[in-house]
Amino acid sequence: MKKPMLSLAVLMGLTSAAHAQSGFRIGLKGGANLASFTGTDKKDTKSKYGFSAGATFNFPLSDLISIQPELLYSQKGAKLDYSGSSNSDASVFKNSNSVSGTFGQTLSYIDVPLLVRVNTGGSDGSGLFFEFGPQGSFLIAQRGFIDSGDKATVVLMGDQRNNANASPTPTSLPAVAVGTSTDDFNKVVVGYAVGLGYQLTNGLSLNVRYSGDISQVYKDGMGTADAYKPYQAFGSKFTNPNLHNSVFQLQAGYAFGGK
Repeated sequence: MKKPMLSLAVLMGLTSAAHAQSGFRIGLKGGANLASFTGTDKKDTKSKYGFSAGATFNFPLSDLISIQPELLYSQKGAKLDYSGSSNSDASVFKNSNSVSGTFGQTLSYIDVPLLVRVNTGGSDGSGLFFEFGPQGSFLIAQRGFIDSGDKATVVLMGDQRNNANASPTPTSLPAVAVGTSTDDFNKVVVGYAVGLGYQLTNGLSLNVRYSGDISQVYKDGMGTADAYKPYQAFGSKFTNPNLHNSVFQLQAGYAFGGK
């Protein structure tokens, strides 16, 4: 009696596994990012546009719940308008007389969210869905630039910008420098993602998502950018700013396979 029951249980388990496997779907997705910074030194920063694109892998656990890891290229960052003079209370240090412009930073990551997806529609995953879960991001490139293209600029962040020439001089100032070096950045950051969307029976989907980083964009401590060195010779010290990525995403996708 035990053997037939055991065989039946094994058969039921294999049937369930096969049923779940038949619902596995690989997909492609892409869309627009509206990225900005949060954190102590994010003051005066503005949002900037970027894009994201990559692949999705959906593993159904039931008609209601599925696990969806993704592999996405994603552009993040922010903008900052600055003005001032190197001879007065400054928002920048710069090797020229013109010190007004817009600083922009584009951060390129490989995002790997691991999402729980709650489907409210059909057994094929169609209908309204909700998603949430942790996300790991791997920095692959960064570009800090200003509209004049001057690579000698150091942009001071937050309220400290107006204290650059205060007396006594602050011991350190949070700042970012123009360039492409990633030495001052955390190469791996941890965060989360949450969103909702709608999927059609043919596999097409549209979703909105917010992703935020718990880890900081920059490393703690003193900045090492080459643009700091001319000013460090005169005693100026620059710390990396306290900033976190904050991104709203609008994405369209298509899922292959499934039931």
